[in-house]
Amino acid sequence: MVTIAEAMANRTAQTWEKTLADMNNVDESFANARDLGYTRLNYARTTAVAKLAEDYDAEDIYKVQLQSNGKLAVSLRDDSVDENVLDLSKYEEALNALKQQTDPEGYRKEQEEKKKQEDENLLAMTAEKLNIQVYMTKGNKQVLIADSTAEKGTPEREAMDLMLSGEYKATKGDYYFKVTRNEDTAERNEEVSYALQVGMGENFKHDYVMTETDSEDTKNKTESKIPMTTSTSSSGSLSSVNALEIQATKYQATAQMLEVGYMNMADIYSRNSKF
Repeated sequence: MVTIAEAMANRTAQTWEKTLADMNNVDESFANARDLGYTRLNYARTTAVAKLAEDYDAEDIYKVQLQSNGKLAVSLRDDSVDENVLDLSKYEEALNALKQQTDPEGYRKEQEEKKKQEDENLLAMTAEKLNIQVYMTKGNKQVLIADSTAEKGTPEREAMDLMLSGEYKATKGDYYFKVTRNEDTAERNEEVSYALQVGMGENFKHDYVMTETDSEDTKNKTESKIPMTTSTSSSGSLSSVNALEIQATKYQATAQMLEVGYMNMADIYSRNSKF
């Protein structure tokens, strides 16, 4: 299988990496969503390398700004993929042609089964332990537009399938991506590592990689809420000091060209990775 180092040797995109601290359950919200930056058609894409930790970490929410109209591609991969499987993607067409010649019936059944799995749930092919929901800011609200858990045939499920296949026609704006465990395939408190990538186009000049660090609650196995001011309004607004602390945490590292992000991603990449 092609290694990450070999893949990087053939890349022309500049890679930038930063770290952002996780949020614990009670503070995970759209307002506190970690900002992954932006994606622009054939210019920049962004990736989060993270995990749903064992304690007090049921979901992760990220914000990405789309600066172009066009087809949006979302890729999510978890640690359930077998990294040791030989990568035969370069020879897939030749192998399929050979199968068609030597075992046409077996090839037909194989393709039917593959299509059936894709029709059932595209996400199960790459991240069977996870669910993902996508929201777009409309007015002053975050509106659900795509959901991997929605029933087949619903607008939210069709939109999610289009995103996962890179065919969703998106418009400029702020998008939020919520990653949660799939209760059917992952234990409620199971640690699940994953990589989430958002991009538009095929060729990129910049790759932005965010590597997550544990929240203090995960480290200390506690659950605490970011303190509010004693005179908070009914909306529960944060004090200016706490707001600055949050911003400092969210933007704690200056983007720098490192290979660390890609080394972390190697732990959960698969032979069919789009990354």
